[in-house]
Amino acid sequence: MKFTYLYFLMLLLITSSCEKLYDKDHSLTAEEYKNLGMPDFLRVWSFEDYNEACGVLDDIKYAKPLSLPKKTSKRSGMYFDRIINLDNLDFLLEDTLSLQQKAHIIQPYVNIHKHLLRIYTDLHTREQYYNKELIDLYIFGLTITQNMLDIGFQINESIDEEDIKMQSGFLSIQYKHLNMILYVLGIQEKSTTFEKSDLERLTDLVSSSILINKDWMEPAAVEDLKLKLQKVIDNSSSEYIIEKYNSVIESF
Repeated sequence: MKFTYLYFLMLLLITSSCEKLYDKDHSLTAEEYKNLGMPDFLRVWSFEDYNEACGVLDDIKYAKPLSLPKKTSKRSGMYFDRIINLDNLDFLLEDTLSLQQKAHIIQPYVNIHKHLLRIYTDLHTREQYYNKELIDLYIFGLTITQNMLDIGFQINESIDEEDIKMQSGFLSIQYKHLNMILYVLGIQEKSTTFEKSDLERLTDLVSSSILINKDWMEPAAVEDLKLKLQKVIDNSSSEYIIEKYNSVIESF
């Protein structure tokens, strides 16, 4: 009995200690990140900048896993904002770039997004220290693949010879975006990992993306989506999410 009491006391103390550790901001200052080689957060990042940033963040995760830039941090929030800032994709608005050039530039951003997810995800526990940051990274990833899809549609409608040569790759772009949606829905099934308000924010983008793109989806893909949507509904305590996703299912 004494052993059992001591065991639970130790467990309580460890849990309390972990909560205090997670509540504290362990991220670095902007100057410290910059000294480690992070690109300047005050300017728009290129693909090369993202590569450099991922290298630095990899090193930080290995040495100090709780010291990555955090969304709500006064010390490092400006760096996380730069990581997910859609201004970094403004090259898609450049009139001086052809559709072909835009398609080639944005394609490797999918791998950058996967890299960032690996950096911010703790594979050893269901609870995620960077749960807020992960939600924003999921949104960033969906935005990347949606932009790829938008360019793909423009290329499909183009009569330019170089664009016509690229039209055969459109199916792979559709596949990438569909997989991103399914992946995010799979994440949303783990409703206890994230705050309800963050999941609802993610739901807005997912539901909009499905409704915008459902006309080109094959019947098998629609069935996969409906199954995933239902699983999220069954695991959610949010009336907002349940109503949104029921509405999406009914739209098919």
